Amino acid sequence: MRRPSVALLEERINYDGSQLRPHWIYNQTGIVGDAVVAFRGACCVKGANVVDVTDARAGRAVVAKEMLHFIAEHFGAGLLEAPLLQRLLVFCCFEALFARQVAGLVRRGDDLFVGAAKLSVSVATVSPVSALIHFGLNIDKTGCPVNAATLPEIGVPPDELARDVLRRYADEVGDVLDSAATVSPVTPRGAPPTP
Repeated sequence: MRRPSVALLEERINYDGSQLRPHWIYNQTGIVGDAVVAFRGACCVKGANVVDVTDARAGRAVVAKEMLHFIAEHFGAGLLEAPLLQRLLVFCCFEALFARQVAGLVRRGDDLFVGAAKLSVSVATVSPVSALIHFGLNIDKTGCPVNAATLPEIGVPPDELARDVLRRYADEVGDVLDSAATVSPVTPRGAPPTP
């Protein structure tokens, strides 16, 4: 794993869940390796594209007329790292919104709420070669099957937020990797000291 490259895509892309696959970012941008991108577009995830097995079993769909989407891919990361990285991405967004003094902002697991209204959707999974994350924030909640909040309602410009979250996430992952590379190993009790 390495510090992810970041990109805010200008093209509008309607997210249907099929984008959550290995090398999608590379095919869209030419970025090789770990990356996180943001873009705007509708959201309609139904049927076989619903990755969360609890939601799939219940027949739930994820729908909104427009969202700010983030997709991240980390090569070599596994099933445990995927939700940890997902939580880190969500927390970076929470911090960015908190810094903008959004009233009533709450994080519950991998979701953000404004009061009782759900602001985000999120899922993390793995492919044979990578961990994959989708995180979406409502811009136009038309069609949402739940009580939802939107970025315009809380006065946050989507593109400005996207740039901030991309930077925060890349910095956090990079800092974690730097921390892992700057510690000495611990010698087990009773073992000779490391020279």
